[in-house]
Amino acid sequence: MGFLIHFGWGWLCSFLGSLPVGSINLSVTEAAIKKGVRVGLYMGVGASLVEFFQSYIALSFYHILTHNPAMEKTIIMVCIPIFLIIGIFYLLKKNVPLNQPTSRASHFIGFAKGVMLSSLNMIAIPYYVFIGGYLHSSDYISLKAKFIAAFAFGVVIGSFMVFILYAKLGQVIKNKSEKMSRYASKVVGIIFIAIAISQAFRYYW
Repeated sequence: MGFLIHFGWGWLCSFLGSLPVGSINLSVTEAAIKKGVRVGLYMGVGASLVEFFQSYIALSFYHILTHNPAMEKTIIMVCIPIFLIIGIFYLLKKNVPLNQPTSRASHFIGFAKGVMLSSLNMIAIPYYVFIGGYLHSSDYISLKAKFIAAFAFGVVIGSFMVFILYAKLGQVIKNKSEKMSRYASKVVGIIFIAIAISQAFRYYW
């Protein structure tokens, strides 16, 4: 029962945390529009697997991270230029013809891109430190290794379910409006830059 409870908390925290519009889920939508839903889903798989390690590290080193606020500021500082660079890349990205046939190579590229984007999204670690710390202090979860693993597995499933929704959203947008589809990369770029600016405000103010 303890494993299921921790799995459930991980699923809930990840699902609710991933649901709002953000950099990774919009990247999944953009991939689904440009390359097809399957490529978007492969990207979601890659991103979700990385979140297992991010949440596991966050809870395993919870006591160290909570007593070292400088660590969070360092993570934020590193993320700012990363998000800016990715945002500029998406803004300058040329439109590719829609409805191109996909291949195993494109699936692998989608997966690798998901791994890369999620790995660069290090602000997920402070999120799980905060939410995991709250649940632990309220005696909802234990920080024993086996329960942290169960929580992290829940995180993977929760985030992937959200990525499925965003991939399907990409399919809907593609079917409804070709013009809107061609602006998908620009929207993702703006979101990345907006996140970088918000993190800069958070860091300096």
